[in-house]
Parts: sequence; structure tokens; C-alpha cells
Amino acid sequence: MDRLIICDIDNTLLPPGGKISDLTMDTIRELGDDTGFSIATGRSFHVVRKFVEEIGIHVPVITSNGAQVYHYATDTSVYESCFSDEASEDLLRTLIREGFDFVAYGKDGIFFRPGSTHLAFFNNYNASVRKEIRAPLIPLDEKDLSAPPSSLTKVLVYSPTAELEAALLQKGSLEVTSSMHSVIDIMPKGATKGNAVVALASYLQVPLSSVFCFGDNDNDVSMFTCGAVGVAMGNASEDVRSRAAIITRNCKDDGVAYAIRHLL
Repeated sequence: MDRLIICDIDNTLLPPGGKISDLTMDTIRELGDDTGFSIATGRSFHVVRKFVEEIGIHVPVITSNGAQVYHYATDTSVYESCFSDEASEDLLRTLIREGFDFVAYGKDGIFFRPGSTHLAFFNNYNASVRKEIRAPLIPLDEKDLSAPPSSLTKVLVYSPTAELEAALLQKGSLEVTSSMHSVIDIMPKGATKGNAVVALASYLQVPLSSVFCFGDNDNDVSMFTCGAVGVAMGNASEDVRSRAAIITRNCKDDGVAYAIRHLL
């Protein structure tokens, strides 16, 4: 493998409320043996296998905003950055005490607050896949966090306040970014998509100068600054586009396919 293409999923490969277009799928499947293809997403590895199978991805993929590089062929992580049990307990207690709605991604499944109003995404994913690859959805026992869920890689907080975000950033032991409007993603310090790109490129023995990373949102910027070639979608924010080496068409206009066929 001489070249590697890595794409964010939502609003990069996948248009809002739609599906990956036939043109984009055909373009990826027509890549030669010298070019690998992977994805880099904020989603948990529990809700990515569908895309891995549909696209036909054979290399590890980046999940949890870079906290995990997961190889579905062997069902193992080739790179992982998890919260310590102490950090998990402290973070979850803070969010519960202050009344925030959140989900946490762990080795055993997706953990959620009982009564959470944000489970539709995960329920919809589970309804779209066969039973054996559905994401386990596990209610948190809020009264007993003395043994927090093990191997948490990311916590997703809905409708955070500026005060919460500032307090989390002050800790210095967390990565805090955003993958969608009115949501923040919290990972262990150093867990970024960019660092995961470096780890994946090293694992596959592809030089970073031959890695092309597609993205549209703030959590994709680290992929543009890690030594790889950044490709911003036309629908990306001005700040994201300013960090990219290449700008392609909008997601809904098959920007990934257009770049692969005409710009790379």
C-alpha cells in the first residue's frame, strides 16, 4: 500500500438524513491495490461496523474521535486511549450532579443516563443492522459510580454550557472538541483524530505525506495538521477550510468522489 485515504463519516461521506451515494461507493471500490481506504469518526466502534461492511473496508478504522483505532477483521484495537477509572468517575459524577444529558462510549457498549432523550440515533442504527452487530445500550447506575464502566474512550455531552466547557478545558487532562452543533466530545488528553491518523499510517507503513484526510468539522482539524494532506469539504466551516491543503465539493455533491477522481 503506497497511499491511504481517510474520511470522516457524517457530512463528509454521509449527507444529513441520506446515504452514501452510489458514485462515492463506486469511486472507493475502484481504488487500486496501492491505495487503502479507511474512516475517521466520532462514533463508537459499536456503531461503525455497518459502514465498514457496506464500503468493504479491510484496514483498521479510527473511532471515538481518535481515542481508538479498531480492526474489525480481528475485533481488536490496534491503538487505544482510555480514561482512567478515576477520571471516568470524576467526569461522570460531575455531569450527573450538574444535570447534563450524555452518553459514554466503552468497551462493553454505549452507556446512557436513564431517561436520556438522545437515544434515537443509537436505536435507529440498531434497527438498520442485523442483531449480532447491534450496539449494546446500557443504562448507567447513577447511584453507584464506585466502579465506573471500564475502558471508556469518549463522553458525548448534549446542550453543554460555556461554563462546563471552560471547566473541562481547565482540567488539562481532557481533549474537548465538537463533532456537531450543541454537542461536545470529551476524550482523554492526546486522543485526537490527528494522532490516530499518525498511529494508523505507522501501522500500515504508509508515509504521512501519502495520507489524504477528508473532513468538515472542528474535530477533523487535527487530521489536517498532523502531517497528512487535509481535504476540506465544500460544506466545511471557513475555519476548517482555511486549515486544508485541498477543498472539494459539498458532501451532498459527492465531494469525496470528486476529489479522489480529480484532485488527489
